[in-house]
Amino acid sequence: MEALPNNHQPSTSPRSGSDSSAPTSKRSRVVVSQSKRGCVTCKTRRVKCDEQKPLCRRCVQAGRLCGGYNHESMSSSALQPALRTGALADSQTERLSYLAAHVLSLDNNGHPLREDGVWGRVFLQLSNQVQCVKAAAAAFGAAYESSLNNAIVKSPCSAWRYYCSALAKLQSGLNDETAGSESLALASMILACVEILSQHEQNAFAHFLGAVQILTKAYQRLQGAPSSDILNTIKDELVKIDVLIGSYALSRTPQVALLELQVPAAGDDVFSEPELAINAAMRCLHRSYQFIESADKLRYTYPSWKEDNPIMCEGQSDAVTQCRSVLDGLAALATRLQTQFSSATSTLRDSETLAEIYAMRTQLTSTIIFLLCVHSPFETGYDEHLDRFRSIVSDAAASARLRRRTKPSAFKRFSMRPGIANPLFIVILKCRDPALRALATTMLKEQGREGPTDGQIMAAIGARQAALETSASVPFSPGAPLAACDILEEQRIHGFSVPPPRLNGEGCRVVDVVFMWPNPPLVQGFGHADYSCPDGWIYQSETIDI
Repeated sequence: MEALPNNHQPSTSPRSGSDSSAPTSKRSRVVVSQSKRGCVTCKTRRVKCDEQKPLCRRCVQAGRLCGGYNHESMSSSALQPALRTGALADSQTERLSYLAAHVLSLDNNGHPLREDGVWGRVFLQLSNQVQCVKAAAAAFGAAYESSLNNAIVKSPCSAWRYYCSALAKLQSGLNDETAGSESLALASMILACVEILSQHEQNAFAHFLGAVQILTKAYQRLQGAPSSDILNTIKDELVKIDVLIGSYALSRTPQVALLELQVPAAGDDVFSEPELAINAAMRCLHRSYQFIESADKLRYTYPSWKEDNPIMCEGQSDAVTQCRSVLDGLAALATRLQTQFSSATSTLRDSETLAEIYAMRTQLTSTIIFLLCVHSPFETGYDEHLDRFRSIVSDAAASARLRRRTKPSAFKRFSMRPGIANPLFIVILKCRDPALRALATTMLKEQGREGPTDGQIMAAIGARQAALETSASVPFSPGAPLAACDILEEQRIHGFSVPPPRLNGEGCRVVDVVFMWPNPPLVQGFGHADYSCPDGWIYQSETIDI
């Protein structure tokens, strides 16, 4: 790296006047010249800053997170061109990359979500400096702009052109090693977001796994050497995305591979601060999903590992205990924050924080249900957890109510953070209580997109599954309302698959869902039939209007 000049060297010549009599043994202090308008990071480190906007070159070249310029607004210096649709920029690519920065980096009030996170300064830093990241950002901006009026389904050509350009630049960076591992991993993550916007979840998972492989190789090359701040920040975000994918995969067939990076356990003081508590919940969910995926492979092939496999039983017990501990910690934190945020000085960001804590509670509760049922292939096992399903709906309602305080923005933020959509969807799929199922469906229709989850699509799928399961069900007594126990085991749907939405002949969006039942039903064939092959299942295709 080229050395930065220092034009203010301290003088070592004798001073005239009264200063000449000063003792010569006094040590001279070397003063490093600092710019008065330098970035926060350089000022903290007491080094000269080149004041390049929006992020200084010295931080970029050293792999540090540039703290920006505290005397200027981050949004005004870096994101101003994206504050209005169609704002002029140097080029269409620049405009779309700024749009991506606005959607990914800011909340509904135009404030940075988390300046030290991936979608804060890291995204701004790399998208302004590295071609493959800038191209990926432009692809996201094009896909997002198309999604505003549903053009991504009707006319995807424009977004596709930017996507192909970003893929080419990413491949070039991988081949000639002109871009660092952190840039390549971030570009892959952004392209995963593009695929999620386009509702091609499997492609999104492929990009996510590509980012994991890039980062894994980067850590292997370090071999114990300290990694850069940016690498560690991207790794933390990958864990969070993995939690989002795991939450989505709980209700999908087949399961998807999960991140293999080891995540340290949380300490005892994690519930002192909201962000620490949320990160602890993420780590707990990550470990639980890894266990669920490994145990789910035995679901239809190993009749009774609950009694015969002590290692799996111990893993199940440990995972449930950890989830319950974090769930209790979040409950105490929510109570404390609710008291603080009810004051007149509370802000919208306080509401967002509390809403995310309630959302984490819904994620943990649904995970506990799956952990407790993972050893049993029978869907009737979920009937034992009605109180937990009620808790999910209650916490989801609290989270949604707090988020409604946020002033809507012209740009709808794209979130890759786990929210309440997947837990509500799990209630619809696994809770056979008609009233609670209907309430969860109504709430899910009101939710926007959370990563791969589209609230309206999932609500429509869940409503159709409920109709299929209850169509042949008869109440226990004449005239009584239908109850969960009235839906027999052989009527309960065990899984489904769904391709991306399409347009029907009338130009309306539809999805073709394939529902699955064991063949023969488990109550007849479990322990005798082979459910590991496609012939062991009945498939029924349903076209659902969105």
